[in-house]
Amino acid sequence: MRELQQQNRQFYQLLVSLSATLLRKVATESARYKTFTGADAECFIDEAQACFRCARIPGLRQQIAEGLEVAGHELMAMAVDIETGLPRLKGGTKQQCDY
Repeated sequence: MRELQQQNRQFYQLLVSLSATLLRKVATESARYKTFTGADAECFIDEAQACFRCARIPGLRQQIAEGLEVAGHELMAMAVDIETGLPRLKGGTKQQCDY
């Protein structure tokens, strides 16, 4: 039983680590193929905030938490880059993410 619990913890940690890696890859690779909008920036911000929340899960290994923090900061940087390149609109509404 303890062995199964240990394996479950390892699988969970691997899943979180792979998720952070995937987010990082999506954030960097997406820029090559798409023109981003304000809605995309909002989605990157939402994803970054999720990374930051997950990084603070009690009992999470420091290495995984740091990876999530890095992914969150990269997503925030992408959002800032998008927002600085867009003209300012008044009264904008939040849109649904495409992904």
